[in-house]
Amino acid sequence: MDPYDQALLEHTLRWCNYGGGDEHIFPEFGLTPEMFYRRVLTMVDSRSEREFPAKQYLRAYCTEKVTSTARRRRTHPFGL
Repeated sequence: MDPYDQALLEHTLRWCNYGGGDEHIFPEFGLTPEMFYRRVLTMVDSRSEREFPAKQYLRAYCTEKVTSTARRRRTHPFGL
């Protein structure tokens, strides 16, 4: 895992108990929250259970974040 991906994962693990810290994602990583959580989800899914003891939790957490972001975008009057 490269340092950028490691930083994504560390951010997710640090903020997941506090709602995600989504307001810090774009300034820190240059990604929208949806793109960020999709990337973390891809990283988690590509690793074995041994490498990620919290794999099921992270998968569920990132999936919920992606889903809620998409849901908000569909209901926003300007599609944002």
